[in-house]
This record gives sequence, C-alpha cells and structure tokens, in this order.
Amino acid sequence: MKITEIDHFSHRHKLELSYSETPYQCDGCKDLGFGSSYQCNNKKCNFHLHENCGVAKPIATHSFFKNSNFKFKKKGKRGKTCKACGKDVQGFMYKSKETYLHPCCLKLPSTLNGNFNGGSLRLNLEVKASTKCLICQNKEIYKGKLKGWAYISSCGKHCYHVGCVNNMNLENWKMGYFNQSQSGGVANGLVFIKEENGESSNGRKENEGSLMEYALDLIVQAVLGGAVASLLGI
Repeated sequence: MKITEIDHFSHRHKLELSYSETPYQCDGCKDLGFGSSYQCNNKKCNFHLHENCGVAKPIATHSFFKNSNFKFKKKGKRGKTCKACGKDVQGFMYKSKETYLHPCCLKLPSTLNGNFNGGSLRLNLEVKASTKCLICQNKEIYKGKLKGWAYISSCGKHCYHVGCVNNMNLENWKMGYFNQSQSGGVANGLVFIKEENGESSNGRKENEGSLMEYALDLIVQAVLGGAVASLLGI
C-alpha cells in the first residue's frame, strides 16, 4: 500500500504523492524524475522527491551484496559514483563501505516479466553485462571504467545498461522527444536504440525490432517507475 502523505526532514511542508506529466528534478538525490513523486502543495516551493527517496529507510540491503548493510546518507560524496548506473551521487544515497547506490537504483526490481506475441519475455537484473549493451555497444559503461548493472533477457540477445537507459532518457527529454511519435529511433518517445551497423532498429526484421522495443519498454518502466507508463501510452 502506497504512502500518500509524508512529513520529511528535507522540507518544511507536508508532501503528497502526486503525478507529474512533466519531468522534475528530485530534491533528494538530485536526479531527473518522471511520473509519481512526493510534492509540496505550495507551488512556490516547487519541491519534489522520488517515491523511493521520500520513503527511504535508514538501513537497506541488496541481493548483489551479501552480508552488507547500506546506510542512508543525506549528502553525496564528491567524485563517487553509483555502482548501478555510474552517475555521480550528488544527494540522497546509500553507502556500504566503498559502494554507493542511488535510492531508486537500490530498489530496481531483480526480474521483469512480460508477454510478447503469445510468448513470455523475462529480463534479469545482473551485476554486469554478459554481452554488449544495445545502446552503447559495450559491455562496460563510461569507457570501461565501470561494469554497471544491466537488464539481460533470458535468451541473452537483449542487454541494456541501467545507466545507458537513464542517459538516453535524459538526452531525449532535452531534445523534446517525450509524448511524441518519432520514426527512426524513439521507442515510445523515450529511448533511441543504436545497432552495431549504426542504423535504427527499423533495419531489422519487424518482429525482432518490436521485441527490442517491448523489452526496452519494460526496462524504462522499471528505471523511471511504473507511473510513467501512462505518459508513454504503454
């Protein structure tokens, strides 16, 4: 059951769970957000928190890090990056020894299941990519400096870095692709899929291209939150 109203140490007013049709910057972790967030009713404040940032617990665990407890921290640390997505930790974050995670990254579902053309599609969250990411065409992100978490299909053909999905969402938002039907590169108005030959997915067989977009839809919903689905028309 969702918590619809909270008192939060980071803001003087009560915050209510609301849906935003426009992207916002989370005032907790400082990352971009879409869909549901905890918002201040006083419009002058323009204050938002991701759901996961708003109800973050003092101590958390993750299956990738056995016997480790992550402590919630209010402020990021200069020069430190999130183990999952590779982006800087600028605000709210979780820390265990020298491992840092954004609250939203820590809460990513371990498995995504869907149905496509009468068959099932299963995407598993892995601590590193076993094959090239279909967005950056590399196993590692940021020029090999970080392995980065990735969602990989059971068949192994579809692999997407969590960090690459985040970056492409941000770039496409800046370019005004949201809520638009663009041909030749935007999956549901969000993410441009690059292929090894530099062409869009339209160059492949229609069914395979549709499967790639469907797999990406599932990951986008996981990364941005399920509430963004109505924005995308999913």
